[in-house]
Amino acid sequence: MKHTLIFETQLSCDVKTLFDFHADTTNLPLITPPDTTVKIVKLEEELKEGNIAILKIKKGILPFVWELVFEKVDAPNLIVDVATRSPFKTFRHEHHFIEVNGKNSILRDKVTFSLPLEPLSAMAVWFVKRDLQKMFTYRHNKTKEAIASLEF
Repeated sequence: MKHTLIFETQLSCDVKTLFDFHADTTNLPLITPPDTTVKIVKLEEELKEGNIAILKIKKGILPFVWELVFEKVDAPNLIVDVATRSPFKTFRHEHHFIEVNGKNSILRDKVTFSLPLEPLSAMAVWFVKRDLQKMFTYRHNKTKEAIASLEF
């Protein structure tokens, strides 16, 4: 069964600044929660459709490898990455960058996932959703802080 979560934050910047922040692969560590370590194994600096990323992630004591492909890059409005290897059966992450006006924009993350071993894993869905909520709250807060520190 697929589950979808949406996380949304309004930021005081234009949509291009927000897109550029997320397209800059060096910003990934800035928005990663402190209980998670991310080692970038492969990630091209120019973000474009078809690029592949490989990340070694350790959350608590659990290490795993994420491989993902950037399925769609539509600057400055959308980045879609899909996991081809992860702890999930399926994982799709849409980063929407929505212009409100020239000085404000909305960051909307839409995550659609399913867990392996369903229906046995159904009991874990609540915990996964709670963990994703915490992670994206952190990511959005850190993005807001980083954007606020930029000079326009």
